[in-house]
Amino acid sequence: MTELELRDLRKTYRARGRPAVEAVRGLDLRLGSGELLGLLGPSGCGKSTTLRMIAGLEPVTGGDILVGGAPVTDRPARRRNMGVAFENYALYPPLTVAENLAFGLRARRRSARGDVARRVAEIAERVGVTGLLDARPAGLSSGQKQRVSLARALIREPDVLLLDEPLSHLDAAERDTTRRELKRIQRDLGHTTILVTHDQEEALSLADRIAVMRDGLIRQLGTPYEIYDSPADVFVADFVGEPAINLLPGTADGDGHARLSGTVRLALPVPVAAGREVVAGVRPEDLSLTGGDGLPAEVVAHEPLPETGIATLALDGVDRHLVVLTAPGVRPAPGDRVRVAADPGRTHVFDAETGEALR
Repeated sequence: MTELELRDLRKTYRARGRPAVEAVRGLDLRLGSGELLGLLGPSGCGKSTTLRMIAGLEPVTGGDILVGGAPVTDRPARRRNMGVAFENYALYPPLTVAENLAFGLRARRRSARGDVARRVAEIAERVGVTGLLDARPAGLSSGQKQRVSLARALIREPDVLLLDEPLSHLDAAERDTTRRELKRIQRDLGHTTILVTHDQEEALSLADRIAVMRDGLIRQLGTPYEIYDSPADVFVADFVGEPAINLLPGTADGDGHARLSGTVRLALPVPVAAGREVVAGVRPEDLSLTGGDGLPAEVVAHEPLPETGIATLALDGVDRHLVVLTAPGVRPAPGDRVRVAADPGRTHVFDAETGEALR
């Protein structure tokens, strides 16, 4: 197992006649041996560019990449011993699964024929593709192709494993199954791993820590619980969570509440000076419909799902709808008047100007 460190890693794209684009703007990261780090963010945030620089597939504009304490920034990709599983699988169509797995070992000419066959059999069993070794990629499902792509990345016994949107092309059932298998394999083999994804559920369920990226920068680095329960700013709070967090602008009144409208006040978890503009954030699962005290609202819509319901409410005088998870069997109708209560201990508050959390 090997540590991976990024020091002030930067990537700038320049084209004649066009302004420079800073895709990655000074990343500092350190992964412990065997850690799985999720790089999470929207398209264009720089996460895939970061992965490609680590792999040696993209030249670095500035900064350093260290593997096991040794700099590899100037090494070509073939000398970095990185295992990469690509989003589009990148399998060779004319070759069988066994030949795809063996290709890299034979190309490097570091293993005898018998050793290659043994390693192919071992990794195929580990990843669950033993029955596919004689098949060709065209005859495989998306989930099977992803397993083969992962096996090919693992067979070289990499110092660092890089996964680029590994589950994005799978259907829901395959995604759930493959995600569980991927976590088991990574834990069993202990590879230091970077997972690039835009899927928050994927990152939250797989990663030991998550780096949430936007515009080439890390907005927050922490465990899945830290990212979800204590978002550093409005962007992180809004990006992580399904259904999305409710973000309600208001003005602190100095007595522990934010005034959302002339008649609606929401309790805040921290003291805020009177008159300060804030954004209160409450996740749908931290709200509840109540027949007693609570914020006055009207039901706009209700989705009665099997495990829970999703109610959309209009708070009196507030121009943003509120989304609430409801218990099974609770089925309010559009137009119903209700009261909704928020847990102050689970309410987040952000500065309206900077977007940063107020602790």
